[in-house]
Amino acid sequence: MYTKALSLLALAGVAQSHMSMFYPPPLGGAPSINKQSTELDSEFNYPLGCCGAEGGDTNPSPGLCRGHLDKFDTETASVTWEAGQDAHFQLTDYSYDPNAPGSTHAGGSCQVGFSIDKGATWKVAASYHGACPHATEDGSPEAQTFDFKVPTGMPEGDAIFAWIWLNREHESFMNCAKVKIGAGSGNSTPSQPSQASHSAVQSKQPSQSGTTPKQPAQSSAQPKQPDDTEEPSTPTSTSRAGGRRPRPSAATSTATVVATVTRSRPTPTSSADSDDSDNSDDSDNSDSEDSDNDWSWPSHKPHREVKRNARRYEVDGSKCECTRDELTLAARCFCDASDEKRGDVERKALRMHRRTFYKRVDACNWDSAPAMEVSYYTPGAKCAANAKINTPTSDNFEIKWDVSCGAVEGKSEYPLKTMNCGMYAA
Repeated sequence: MYTKALSLLALAGVAQSHMSMFYPPPLGGAPSINKQSTELDSEFNYPLGCCGAEGGDTNPSPGLCRGHLDKFDTETASVTWEAGQDAHFQLTDYSYDPNAPGSTHAGGSCQVGFSIDKGATWKVAASYHGACPHATEDGSPEAQTFDFKVPTGMPEGDAIFAWIWLNREHESFMNCAKVKIGAGSGNSTPSQPSQASHSAVQSKQPSQSGTTPKQPAQSSAQPKQPDDTEEPSTPTSTSRAGGRRPRPSAATSTATVVATVTRSRPTPTSSADSDDSDNSDDSDNSDSEDSDNDWSWPSHKPHREVKRNARRYEVDGSKCECTRDELTLAARCFCDASDEKRGDVERKALRMHRRTFYKRVDACNWDSAPAMEVSYYTPGAKCAANAKINTPTSDNFEIKWDVSCGAVEGKSEYPLKTMNCGMYAA
């Protein structure tokens, strides 16, 4: 009894983590992220199987793609990717439940992959070993952008793109998006970094990542080639304490969106089936006081606008925003550092930003790509079932997978341990 009481206390006090996929627009995502959505899933960015009365993962998983796999047959593909091309996905701490915190959890490990048979089988495209989400408190899509390559030789047609996340508190997440795979040549083609779907253009909202960095009067020197001689600083991860909100009842877990939600969103200006969709980013990010009234769900707002071709980094304690001009390809970074340090900080940020242009994960070949497991940690899971109940204390390591392609070693402060489905047995 005493041990059980300690376990419950540990479960109630662990750091909270609520993230979900932003791009490609996920099946079941909010209408402000996926314009084809017609209802709101209040637990969309909760861990699978969350939550029991004491906050533990005591419920079965809602199913593949967090229970939204059925939408694959009713929605059109949100983006078109070619086999072998450079692509990216984005995460967000957008809160579907106004009472739930959003958090990057300062890391964890992620995998992305595809299914071409409606979820019967899955193959890996990339594995992010540690520091996924990026180890920063900024949960914006600009700060949580991840590059990968679409597997070479992947068949043409509609497919499911899936993202899974396993954190150190033995919580698992899964979101999916319907995408179209074009003919492709297997050759790498550039993608637009940090570019959200057209449906993300919303009422102006304040940025969650803090004050917009100041722009210096003169830009710092920019090297013509990426410099890998100096490693960027890694932010110190911090855990977030606090109990989890009890699981909403079945009657309140989803809410139908009223017509005013659709009318409140601006008409998209670009095609939905292109990875190069364009979004206006000329926003002053001011508050939209009327946006709350546009939702049938109290205190819920559309997702804030996401800046085109922008990525955010934390460098030496400063927040930096970096962009790349589409015509000249010139990259610039603006950081909120002091005048004395700004030049050095912005040069470091620029080197980090330039690496995203040249360093890509290696592509898997579709025929030989590793199988992807998508069922973890929840009761009845195929891998490490009941992991959270069996191991209530947080891990002091992050997960990696035994894969032959597409591996990305994150800059994590935690050691990596290869996933073994029996490692959290009772």
